[in-house]
Amino acid sequence: MNKLILLVIFYFHCEFAFGQNTNFNVFQIDSIVRRIDSTCISGGITDYIFHKKGHKKKVIGGGADWFYTDSSGKVLLKVIRETTLKSKNFDTYYFYLDSLIYLKTSNRTYIGEQKKINWEGSYYFQNHSLIFKQDSLKLNSNPNFYIETARKFFSIGQIWRRNILNK
Repeated sequence: MNKLILLVIFYFHCEFAFGQNTNFNVFQIDSIVRRIDSTCISGGITDYIFHKKGHKKKVIGGGADWFYTDSSGKVLLKVIRETTLKSKNFDTYYFYLDSLIYLKTSNRTYIGEQKKINWEGSYYFQNHSLIFKQDSLKLNSNPNFYIETARKFFSIGQIWRRNILNK
């Protein structure tokens, strides 16, 4: 009887313990995102410039990636990517166990002090696949583009990884 009780307890612990089940629903992903927003710390910033094709000196835009990690600095939790060409794009990537789980994106234009949101969207991912999207885009978005971009944030040359090596 004791073995049966221990087996049942072990089963429920493995099935429902946080971090064991990666098949989250939208509500659970929202909860993880809120926790990340309340606990992450800055892991570094990378700036970049866009040049006109074929013209190294003609700047047409720029951008920056803000990396946020856990308190140890070893686990990437969130990246905010801002790109500016004719308008500003803000993409916020959220990660769980080094996998993209949520993306919030928006495109804004500014006329003086007035901000206009042209489009925005929220995308939920599970096991490198889109499970739900909610957006106001007029174009079809490609979730694989976001998944590939998210993978690049884990490359060795990223600033949050260099900070780990320097500690």
